[in-house]
Amino acid sequence: MTTVVSIDPRHPGAYAPLLAGSLPADERGVPVALGCEEEGRARAARTALCVGEDVIIRRVSVDAPCRRRGMGTALVQALCEAAAASGARRAEAYVSLSEQEQEAACALFRACGFEEEESAPICTVPLSVLASGPLGGPAPRQAVPLEDVPAYKLRAFQAAYARAGRGAELPALRGLLGQESMVWLENGMIVGCVLFAPSGQDVELVWLYASGTQAVRGLLSAACRALSRSFPPETLVRAATLLPSETELMRRLGGESFRQETEIRVFTRQLREEEEAAG
Repeated sequence: MTTVVSIDPRHPGAYAPLLAGSLPADERGVPVALGCEEEGRARAARTALCVGEDVIIRRVSVDAPCRRRGMGTALVQALCEAAAASGARRAEAYVSLSEQEQEAACALFRACGFEEEESAPICTVPLSVLASGPLGGPAPRQAVPLEDVPAYKLRAFQAAYARAGRGAELPALRGLLGQESMVWLENGMIVGCVLFAPSGQDVELVWLYASGTQAVRGLLSAACRALSRSFPPETLVRAATLLPSETELMRRLGGESFRQETEIRVFTRQLREEEEAAG
């Protein structure tokens, strides 16, 4: 008989081999892990991050002899039910595997009620290249660390961005790199930002929004200088680039060190209706 159990991410016990490399380290959000037991043995595990009203589902690991027996599906369904009960409104899943594994993972999420939203390539550039290339000059005064900005200015910027209907929500600010993420100030108000978060041994470029080349270059230049003070030169800066212009920007900045990895595919599932969440 297969049983779904909760795992303490800090002390995974028998699930440690299944969770190796998938437990978040110093990332934004609250880590959650579930496992499947069969006859008292750890057979499968899945991890996720709870960020605000979202739960971000990470990879699943299943013992080879136990695959294609519904354990992955059971873990996803149990995770969604637990997240909804704790107040989460939406589940997200990101699939970036080899082509054969990717199709199996995509089929699993579709079977669990997820819909595919978008896909994007993952681009990487070493921090040392960014810091010594076109962005290596002095940081402009308009670029200010995120954690040095008063909360009311951040709220005003978020409200203005939402009213403008830019087509995507700003990410949750919790867990971001406060001194390395930057905002762009004009006349004392925030008009752009670049947001970074730790991602294992690497750094993730979570968000970049600014109007005009000067602001984009200024934000990235200030951020790279700050990152270079906090992280070793070999650190990789990763970014999921949804637009061709974003990929081209990373390519220009990275030069010969630019790498485009496996495409990432994004799936989402509504866990609660808007009316239910509001009530």
